[in-house]
Amino acid sequence: MFSLPSEVAVNKKNILEHLARLVIEGRLKSDDILPNEIALSEKLGVSRTMVRDILKTLESKGFIERKTNVGTRVMGIHSWNLLDEEVLAWSCGALTQSRFLLSLLELRLIIEPQAASLAALRANDENLQEIQSHYQRMADSLEGTEPETAFMDNEADIDFHKSIMKASGNLFVSQFGHTIRAALYHTIYLSNRASEHTYQSLEAHKSVLDAIENRNSQEAYLRMANVLSNTIRDLGLQTTGIVLLNQQQ
Repeated sequence: MFSLPSEVAVNKKNILEHLARLVIEGRLKSDDILPNEIALSEKLGVSRTMVRDILKTLESKGFIERKTNVGTRVMGIHSWNLLDEEVLAWSCGALTQSRFLLSLLELRLIIEPQAASLAALRANDENLQEIQSHYQRMADSLEGTEPETAFMDNEADIDFHKSIMKASGNLFVSQFGHTIRAALYHTIYLSNRASEHTYQSLEAHKSVLDAIENRNSQEAYLRMANVLSNTIRDLGLQTTGIVLLNQQQ
C-alpha cells in the first residue's frame, strides 16, 4: 500500500501526494495508525529524514495527527485543510462525489453573489477592465463554434470569477479567490463539460458584468447567484438551505 507504483519517480513530492491520496480515497481510514518513521522509510525506500518532512506536511494539512506514545493517526475529512491548494488538487477524484462538490458550490454561493454586489459598488476602472478582459476571453473561446460542440475557456472563466472577488474591495474575499483557485477550476471545468447551455452561460456571465458596470449592486448579486445556480443545475445537484434573496432565473 505504502510503496509508490513502479512507474512513479520516488521523490518527496510524489510520496506526499501518494500518502495524501491513500487518505482521501479511504484506503487509509480515519483513526488508522501509520507505521513508525523507520518502517515507513523502509517501505518507501527513502531516508527517515524525508519521511519526517513528509509527515510534518501531512500533519499541517490535517491528514494526520502525531502524538507521543500513540503514534501517527489518520484524521477524518473534517480535520483536512480543504481550502489548501494542494489538498484540493489531490482531491480531484473526490470532487466528482456529490457531497464534496456540493459543499464547494455552496461555499461559492455564500461568497460570490455578495462579492459581485460589492464589486458593483467599489470596482475602480482597472478592476472593470480586468473583468471585461476575462469576459472577452470567454466570448472569444466560443467564437465560430456550434452550440453542440461549444466549450468555454476554463481559465478565462476562473479569472472572471477571481477578478470579481478582487474587485469587491474586501481583502479577505480577494484572498479567497486565490485560495480556492483549485476549487474554482474543478467546479467550472466539470460544469462546462456537463453544460448543454454554453452560450446561455456566457450570456449569464455577461449579465453579471453588465450589472457591475451599471453599479447595480442588487442586480449583480442576483445575476451571480443565477450563474452559480446554473452550475449546480448543470451538474445535476441540488442545494437546500442557502438563502438567495429575491433570486431571479
